[in-house]
Parts: sequence; structure tokens; C-alpha cells
Amino acid sequence: MSHSVPLSWREVLINEDEHTITGDVQIMSTFNVPQLQTERRVWIYLPRSYNNGDRSYPVIYMQDGQNVFNQATSWGTEWGVDETLERMGQEDPALEAIVVAIDNGGKERNNEYNFTINAEYGFGGKGAAYAEFLAETLKPYIDSHYRTLPEPEHTMITGSSFGAYIALYTSIRFPDQFGRVGGISFVMWHDNGAIIQLIQQSVISPALRIYLSIGDLETDKPDFNQIAYEHAVQARQTLIAAGVPESRVRFDYVPGGTHHESTWSKLFPEVHRWLLQP
Repeated sequence: MSHSVPLSWREVLINEDEHTITGDVQIMSTFNVPQLQTERRVWIYLPRSYNNGDRSYPVIYMQDGQNVFNQATSWGTEWGVDETLERMGQEDPALEAIVVAIDNGGKERNNEYNFTINAEYGFGGKGAAYAEFLAETLKPYIDSHYRTLPEPEHTMITGSSFGAYIALYTSIRFPDQFGRVGGISFVMWHDNGAIIQLIQQSVISPALRIYLSIGDLETDKPDFNQIAYEHAVQARQTLIAAGVPESRVRFDYVPGGTHHESTWSKLFPEVHRWLLQP
């Protein structure tokens, strides 16, 4: 099965919805995912200067792609990453980056963003295959078709909630491909400690650079919020114990932070700046 051709979003989203896309955003309507025997829509944002020279760029791989650029396709509220990077790139060209945003699998989202199965709630188990898709199929395609800086130190993988969880997992599985992780509203309440065990049992690259955050209002349940905070702290401590320098694992506890794009979009600029550092 072949991939569809990347087209300008205006050629793909031809319905009557009011789209909120800024800048040069291309869409591949059907990208083959052989590891999951399915296909997925992939969005590609190119920086303002991309077509004005031969410069190569760092790349951000983002989960829940339908929410990244466009209100009309989002599940609630978009992140506005296109507008944010357009503004940041004008302020400082060194902050320009390509963004590759992968739609989630709808009802398969919780299965694909988790590598273990949560028996109580009946989800998970396809995360390993999803991570293999990112590392073995999607990234090679992007690196061969766009002017990227392909090295792990220039390759970020970012997400929120389970998207943050699978981003961290993918970087542990494939440290030679993904060397920067943005884990916003990182959660691991569901995995019985599996990702902690994975970190402890894996050879973790000391070159990883990892951002984790949790808000104090992730849910309306204070006890759950406290557990989420403790889990994020535990993940950071475990990564440091596994050999990642303390200076390369940042954890932000966000006052007023919610489990919502309105929080995540505000955090994104600082996350991006921090992950781009050497």
C-alpha cells in the first residue's frame, strides 16, 4: 500500500468548516501504517523560511495530530502550534522547526498510545507497534522527503496525556532516532509501573533531553491530581537514576494547569525552546 501525496491543506480540507491553519501546512490524507495494518492522516508544517533556501531543520513529531493546527478537526480545542511557530520563527529563526503531526486512531487511541494492556479498563497493547511505525516508517519517510536534521539531538517527540506517555516510551525504545521528549500532562496511572520498569531495565542514553509537566488541576479529583504529580516526579527521578543528567530532565508543576489544550498550548513555546537546547 502506497502513501498519498502531500498536498496543501487547502486542497485536502475542502469542506465548509472554518479552518484555522496558518502557514505552510501539508496533509497526507492516507499514510500507510504497516505495523498496525491501518493508515493515518499526517500533517506536515514547514517553517516560513523553508522554501527560501537549502537550510535543514529540526523536526517535532506530535501525537493527536488533528488537534495540533486546526480547530475544525480538533476534538475540542487546537494547540495552535502553527501560529506559535510562525511567531517564534519571526522572533528568532533558530527556533524554526518542521512539525509532523499524526492523527490519533480514534477509538484505537488508548490502545496505540500504551504498550501494556490495562486489564481493568480494557485498553492498550499496541504502543510497541505504534512506536515502531514512528521510528521505522514515518521518520525515514520524512527524512528522505524533507530537509531535516535527522540526528536524535534534532528530533523531538511530543504529546500530552497518553500522547506524552507514548512519546517517552518511543524515545526509550528508539534513542538513536528520538533524542528530545516533550511530555506534557504526563500520566502513568494505568500501567502498574511498567514504564518505570522499562526505564530501569533499558540502556538510557545520557544525551536524552526530557521535559515533563503536570498541572495541579488535571482533574476535579485532588487525590488523583496528587498521584499524577507523584508519578511525574517518580518518572523524572527514575530517568536520572538510569543515567540521564539531572540538568536534562526538566519537570514543571503548573499552577492552575488543566488536562486541556488551553494549558498545553501555553506551555508549548517554553517546551520547544528548552528542547532545542544542546
